[in-house]
This record gives sequence, C-alpha cells and structure tokens, in this order.
Amino acid sequence: MVTTASQRSAIEQTDWHDLAEVQFAKDAVSALEEVCSHRQVEGIVIVAPPRMLATIRQAMPDAIAKRIIAEIDKDLTKIPVYEIERHLTGG
Repeated sequence: MVTTASQRSAIEQTDWHDLAEVQFAKDAVSALEEVCSHRQVEGIVIVAPPRMLATIRQAMPDAIAKRIIAEIDKDLTKIPVYEIERHLTGG
C-alpha cells in the first residue's frame, strides 16, 4: 500500500490579480487627485464594477470623496460608447 502525503503551505498564495486591481484603483484615485488639484471639479461620477468600486472607495481621500455625486456599479468596459451614454443618461 502506497500512501502519499500532501504538504500545505502555512502561507497563502499571493493573488496577483487582486494586487493588480488594488494598484489600479490607487493609480486611478491618484490621477483623479491630480485633476482635482489643477481644475475646479465640482462633481464626480464613478462607474466601475461593484468590487472595483469598493476598492476605489477605500483608496479615496475625503477631499475627493466629497465631490462624488453618483456611483454606478456596472462594468461598462466592453460596451460601445452609445450604450455607455444610455447607461449614464438613463435613456
């Protein structure tokens, strides 16, 4: 009888996709901060998939967060521009 022992690491595997999403959110917020520091931005609408929206919220400082007038939790990355316009205008 042959038995095989499986070894499990006590250290979790790094989820590179999750880390990339967090970095993307930080970069997006940083770019938004840059725009807001050079222009008079009165309102911001953020459109992102629900999980990314949560990640963006965590990375966003209060000075930017207070300018948010709407959040749309949809993934519009593969949708044509006319469809995006329809989502944003409610048409």
